[in-house]
Amino acid sequence: MATISNIAHFEGIGLHTGENVKLNIHPADTGHGVVFVRTDIESRPKVPASIDYIDYRQRRTALVNDGVEIQTPEHFLAACYGLGIDNLLVEISGPELPGADGSALPFCQALMDAGIEEQGTGKTIKIDSELQVDRDKASIKAMPDTGFHIEYTLDHDLDFFPKQVFSLEITKDSFIKEIAPARTFVLKKEVEALQKFGLGKGATVKNTLVIDDDGSIIDNELRFADEFTRHKILDIVGDFFLLGARLEGKLYAHRSGHNLNALLVEKIQACQS
Repeated sequence: MATISNIAHFEGIGLHTGENVKLNIHPADTGHGVVFVRTDIESRPKVPASIDYIDYRQRRTALVNDGVEIQTPEHFLAACYGLGIDNLLVEISGPELPGADGSALPFCQALMDAGIEEQGTGKTIKIDSELQVDRDKASIKAMPDTGFHIEYTLDHDLDFFPKQVFSLEITKDSFIKEIAPARTFVLKKEVEALQKFGLGKGATVKNTLVIDDDGSIIDNELRFADEFTRHKILDIVGDFFLLGARLEGKLYAHRSGHNLNALLVEKIQACQS
């Protein structure tokens, strides 16, 4: 369990709202958890980063408390999980976290620059039997294992988008080197549909990998040959921060997204009560 030693600051554009937002990230005491505070609202309402506040949305994670929302926290929360940070008070000046470069690496850098302060041993949930959720062709299941492992299979059934499989144990070092730099992505043919739903207002080819109809990346380059699959693992790590504990076990995910990830988090949490 850990927090940061000093206040960290971050500013950027939300991927979906297109709004410029500022973060003031404060240290917090043991057991506080990560809690967002909407400073753009006079009453400064709080939204905890907990599965209890999940609000199922298209293409992103969202948290809502008494009608006050925090959109797209998953990259920031992935950085927290990957660095072993559990307790923060995050002042945010709008409804959505900055998209940064589409990965978790800028958040990792900001948090590490602030210094990481250990706070003792935190809670761990150990998977002792198989748990699975499915939807259409997508699934994610948890199996007993030592450590925290994730294997993701990305398969869009498209000729220009070959199947990718990536697996690793999530540790601080492996997360920073292998997962945190992986950026979010979208198929070119999906862009117009997302915009019709009011999404992607802040997305550009610089913070989102846009995959053309021939499989090429528009005005950008991959950081890893399997960057798409690594980013899906990044999303899972961020969504599993909402469990409120470290996970001991292995996750096998096939085409799963934020909603399915959250459903498994809820299922694991329900098994603890």
